[in-house]
Amino acid sequence: MQTTSAICPVCETHGARRLYDLPEADGAARAAARCRTCGLVYMTPRLSEAFLSDYYAQAEVYAFSSGEGNDYAAVISDRMKLIERFLTASPQAPRSGMAVDYGAGAGASVMALSKLGFDAIGVEISEHARQVAHDLFGIEMHDGDLSQFPPGSLALVTLFDVLEHLTYPRAFVDTLRDRLQPGGVAMIGVPNFDSLDRLLRGARSKTMIFPEHINYFTRASLRRLLADAGFTVRYVGSPPPYGVTISLGLRRGLYRLWGRNRLTRAMAGFLASVKRRIVYPLPNALVEYSGLFGQSLFIVAQKI
Repeated sequence: MQTTSAICPVCETHGARRLYDLPEADGAARAAARCRTCGLVYMTPRLSEAFLSDYYAQAEVYAFSSGEGNDYAAVISDRMKLIERFLTASPQAPRSGMAVDYGAGAGASVMALSKLGFDAIGVEISEHARQVAHDLFGIEMHDGDLSQFPPGSLALVTLFDVLEHLTYPRAFVDTLRDRLQPGGVAMIGVPNFDSLDRLLRGARSKTMIFPEHINYFTRASLRRLLADAGFTVRYVGSPPPYGVTISLGLRRGLYRLWGRNRLTRAMAGFLASVKRRIVYPLPNALVEYSGLFGQSLFIVAQKI
């Protein structure tokens, strides 16, 4: 494998092993390379902030599938269970106070935090997404970044499928730790570079969506990022529903054929329930306890 002279966005050392050639973007060819020091896999050269801003202004990532709050009930319930599980497992973790979901999208995680008893706020750069969240749930949504909050003011910060998009992940994690109160908790979900999908499909996998994903984490590199920033890592792995995802497009097909109405929503809800209760439990349990091939990773880290 070819060696590059790129600078790692986490440990800032030179020298990385080229793993994949990526398409051209922002006027230059790109590659995915693994840092020889900290193990992070990342896109090199980095995309410019101007390119990313223009891209996200029109990206389909903000083309939400539903404008009905009830359609997010299962997502909110699953997110509540996940957060509750790991709060319970983190010694003296706060159970109230200000909580922020960063990269909040349509606001489902903000609703989950609110239902768990936190004063919940969403931070989201997309004006369209902020409006959708307000219309769906009436929740508080902010533009900007974590620097708008006073140091030591946050009890809990969640990020779901965000860190892989950030140009400077170490700088972000440093700011995150500074904004947490003592004992505060960070919960972060990212795609898993060691997923079965990436091992089989390489750069075409969902882990490496181009050009959106610019950081590609393994269990080791994700743990090191948080630990080097001064966090105590409580958990890193692939808990349900992060272990196995199966999508046959049946619910989307229902809506495409017959539109969104009471019957199709009931049918889609039944299909989702079958997946959660029958299809997913065994493969998800195998993935979590074996530590192998999970589709995504979830880390829980506490400021001590």
